[in-house]
Amino acid sequence: MEINVYRHTYNVKGDRNIIGDLFIDGQFFCYTLEDERRPDGLKVYGETAIPVGTYNVKVTRSNRFKRLMPILLDVPMFSGIRIHGGNSSKDTLGCILVAFKTDYKRIWKTAEKFLTKELRAAIDNDDFITITIEDRCLTYDKYKKQLK
Repeated sequence: MEINVYRHTYNVKGDRNIIGDLFIDGQFFCYTLEDERRPDGLKVYGETAIPVGTYNVKVTRSNRFKRLMPILLDVPMFSGIRIHGGNSSKDTLGCILVAFKTDYKRIWKTAEKFLTKELRAAIDNDDFITITIEDRCLTYDKYKKQLK
């Protein structure tokens, strides 16, 4: 199974986050929200998006959340990067948030349970799961103008 996240809408005022689209095997699945991007090599704990790249994904039990959740493996300078629900960068701590609704400033209606179910089914079928993160950035204002 191949997951792709295309980060595209970077909010420059207020909540400094980045909204993206998550695709599973080429099909749109949900929206993502991450902390703000920083220059390569610069990381602020709990306030930095993970680096662009391809990572392996497993579903394991989170000690913090006490449930099965997707986790990204071998992310440089990061550990414990989960994919879970939330609404703003205050909920991320460096993780990737997933939801079905967005206004391109925040997200809501969590997709975590549905994503975890898809990933567990893939694992049950002995499928190898990777996630590729790419930047295709716009500011919110530029995105809003494109919609008109």
